[in-house]
Amino acid sequence: MLFVKYFNKRPIALAISLALLASIGSAVAYESPVHVFSVNDVLGGLNGVTFAEDKSIICDIGGEVPCPADNPAILDKSGVMLYPVDSEFGFYVVDFLGAQPKARNGDYLEGFVGNIEDGGEVVGIQVANAATEKYKVKPPLGTWCQGLGGTSVKCETEHYTVMEHALSCYETIPYFFASPDGTQATISTPDGSLSFDCAGAPLDDNVQILVGGQPDHRLTTAVPCETEGNPAGCQMFPNDKTNMLDNIALSSDYSVQLKDDGKPLYGWGGIHKRPNDIRMYAQLALPEEWKTSTENFVVTRAELVVNHWITNNPNDQLRPEDLENEAATGRKPSYRIEGDGDTAVWKSTVPCYEGDSDLIDTEDGAFDPSFIGAGTILKNTPQALDPLATPGEDRAEHPYAFSSDLVGGYSNAYYTTINRDPFEWSYDANPDPAIQDFVGSALPNASLGELVSGPRWRLKPNKFGQDLPGLEIPLIECSAPPFAKENIKYEVGTPTTTVINLLDWAEGETSPLSSSKGWVDVTANEYVTIVTEEGEAPVTSNGLPMTSDFDLAVYIKGDSKSTALYNAQLIIEYEGEVPVVNTDVDVALTAFAASAAVSFNQTVAMVVDVSNLKPSSVSGEVTITGVTNQGVIIDLPPMPFSDLAEGDTVSLNASWTANIIRTSAVSWTATVTAEGDLNSDNDTATATTKIRR
Repeated sequence: MLFVKYFNKRPIALAISLALLASIGSAVAYESPVHVFSVNDVLGGLNGVTFAEDKSIICDIGGEVPCPADNPAILDKSGVMLYPVDSEFGFYVVDFLGAQPKARNGDYLEGFVGNIEDGGEVVGIQVANAATEKYKVKPPLGTWCQGLGGTSVKCETEHYTVMEHALSCYETIPYFFASPDGTQATISTPDGSLSFDCAGAPLDDNVQILVGGQPDHRLTTAVPCETEGNPAGCQMFPNDKTNMLDNIALSSDYSVQLKDDGKPLYGWGGIHKRPNDIRMYAQLALPEEWKTSTENFVVTRAELVVNHWITNNPNDQLRPEDLENEAATGRKPSYRIEGDGDTAVWKSTVPCYEGDSDLIDTEDGAFDPSFIGAGTILKNTPQALDPLATPGEDRAEHPYAFSSDLVGGYSNAYYTTINRDPFEWSYDANPDPAIQDFVGSALPNASLGELVSGPRWRLKPNKFGQDLPGLEIPLIECSAPPFAKENIKYEVGTPTTTVINLLDWAEGETSPLSSSKGWVDVTANEYVTIVTEEGEAPVTSNGLPMTSDFDLAVYIKGDSKSTALYNAQLIIEYEGEVPVVNTDVDVALTAFAASAAVSFNQTVAMVVDVSNLKPSSVSGEVTITGVTNQGVIIDLPPMPFSDLAEGDTVSLNASWTANIIRTSAVSWTATVTAEGDLNSDNDTATATTKIRR
């Protein structure tokens, strides 16, 4: 059963229920019991302990722990009694200095929660966050910009081109002001009395790392340190907007902090915001044979169904097995591709509007949003930056290519056009690989085309989020912002169902949830860090307990008006166990070498050694694939071998002419395959070739 009684009383949710059931058909291998959220799921800190185990996390429920006199329980407008929460999931802030994680101190100032009941039965939890903490910093160290009226707008992005468009008419990846070839625009008043060459307005990219609050040396890598000097060459530790004296780099135009995944955060504001989270932990049962058998089953379908209200915050996270997943993107803008390889240009196919910094109100309160027609450049590969380049300190030099937009050539329009919905399932409706026509659905619907991505791993909100943080999603796509109330697609406080695809993962990487072992064995999940001592129940660095069942964290943050979270369920399909290694066949790629460096138009020579480690003679082939620094894929013809006897080794030779422009390096991967060889641990090797110009 997918939906509890609460939803059976509401026509909208009932329609969603029926649509979902229709979409999944009758051949569902496993449906977990429904988990109904309640105050018992509320976490108090990073130790993984919930209110069910520690009654001091929430005050005044059952009278066990009284609330402070100045912070009593309150009756929500929804009719639910909300009780104050005491947790570690917030920050103490100091203007111009930083933020410190909170401790459990009995002040109960981190938010409010209460059970939602129907006929005496708990059917969910009502959650309201405490006010978001703010602290001032000297611009441009901040990530929000604040005006004299007390309002603020987000001034932070993971994408350099988005920041650049907010601050300058210069375009590193040209699409709007500049010509596609990079010739910068000259702007002028209508009568020509004033003019300006945008070539003179690049940002100051000489970002200096602060040490003790003072500029010390230039930031040249976005690889974050794990420990001092590790990995080799790293310069800064990740900074979660907590320290304004160290681990942040600064120029006269913007600042850079690093996330723990290596993404940069560009900021140009004067304040930081640190929300108080309410975090919940839910445990959903997995198939019993996954936990009792030594077999490792292949998961072919895995969806998490969550019933809740539309929230007011696009960052209310769903963290299955404590995983984050930026590869789950929802529906992105549609485009056509002109050219290929490092000459490829993506152009939009839908006339639309940007919802970015150009959306500025006039003196009379009107808005003049930027229209971008069909044919607007979304990706300009010829203008992409070389991630291995070492730019100088002159403003005319390009920035270091820290962010994916600079490396891939993605323009501001790619990230800020409102031809998107991050909270839909996305399908490509056009089989032509040169035309990416994305259509969306609230629920899985394979009839729409080839699946591209499920929704973001978030509770469904009313706003786009990311580089459109404060803009609501319109009902009529690509209508001109701002949007009238009747043109809002997702109304805050409306019951809805979010269904995310748990098998979404980065292309070319293996999701830990693609086989049953990744669900039941925490040691098979390389993407989480266990901080408890050996022999103790595993708890991650984010405070999530890890068991042999499905462990889910839900973060509610920044929702000062209460929202509701009802229940969750897993829908899984899986096949027989992952085949065990065939002990009769095992070929190994024992050596792989490629020319270390060649000049443009010279030949890259490669040699591969393959050995037969088992008694039976074997036949197979070797494939070599290269990826340039611009992301261009190079597939070389397969190289077959036959009747390789036990203990023998064969050497195979390949070559490639370095004729792709703007290429400074190629990463090669050689792979050997043979029928019956299921030991993949020794089948691949890598090499790198640098291309001199």
